[in-house]
Amino acid sequence: MVTTDDVRNLALSLPETEQMEHWGKPSFRVRNKIFAVIQPDGKSLVIKTTQDDRLAYTMMDPDVYRVPDSFNNLAFMVIRLDRVAFEECHNLIIQAWRLVTPKKVVKAYNEVSGRSQTDGDR
Repeated sequence: MVTTDDVRNLALSLPETEQMEHWGKPSFRVRNKIFAVIQPDGKSLVIKTTQDDRLAYTMMDPDVYRVPDSFNNLAFMVIRLDRVAFEECHNLIIQAWRLVTPKKVVKAYNEVSGRSQTDGDR
C-alpha cells in the first residue's frame, strides 16, 4: 500500500517540485504545472499521464486506475493508493513529473539519478 506521505516524499524529492493547495487539496507542481493531486479520501491520487497510457492503465486494471467522466478531456487519471504497487506508483509519479518539467531539468535529473528517460515506462 502507498501512503499519502510516500507520495508527498517522492514528489517533493523531484527537482523544482512545489506543494500548493488546489481546491483545498495538496497538489504537486513544477513551475505551476500540476502533475499530482492527493485526494481528500487519502486513498486516491490524481496524476498526469498521456492519453495512451491512461487508456492502457485503465483497461489493464480498472480496480486501481480510473478516469472520472469529468476528466474525459484531461490527461489525468485516478490511482487507488491502497491498491497500487509501491514501485508502480513511484514510476507513475516520476512519469507525471517528466510530463510537466522542462527537458533540461529532466535530463539533469536522469543523469544524477541514473535513470533513463524511459525508466518506469511500461
